[in-house]
Amino acid sequence: MKKINFRQIFTFLLFFGIYMLPYIFIPVDKEFYNSLNKINIPPIVFIIVWTILYLLLSYVLCKNFDVIFKDKRRVLVYLIINYLSNFLFMVFMFKFHLLFWAFVMCIFSFVSILFCYMEMVLINKKHSYLIIPNVIWSLFGTILSIVIYLLN
Repeated sequence: MKKINFRQIFTFLLFFGIYMLPYIFIPVDKEFYNSLNKINIPPIVFIIVWTILYLLLSYVLCKNFDVIFKDKRRVLVYLIINYLSNFLFMVFMFKFHLLFWAFVMCIFSFVSILFCYMEMVLINKKHSYLIIPNVIWSLFGTILSIVIYLLN
């Protein structure tokens, strides 16, 4: 019987909680979002996808915690940039309605998660595959953000 690793469970829950903070403190302005000219994607898609992506990132972080926090801090820097750019996207988009700056944050998010993926390939190739969905979604989000900016 395998021993339960409470440290990994705590680390996983901690990171997942940190990732969910922006959604707690910066509610989506649905009225503003619905008023925009955009590709119509049901809001539930965003909720499901971001939850899955945050679960995957939290898993990668908890499984590679010691390596990332002791030896490969560049991954941590890229993840912090990614987190802050996602947080600032929410602020610019839904609090201040600044579409251009929301788009800029999407670019930062995409580039930072791409660099994070490239670094994770060197740390743990198997776990790096879990970051690929985030890279793809960030690219999609960047394209969606530029479409929203250009149409509005």
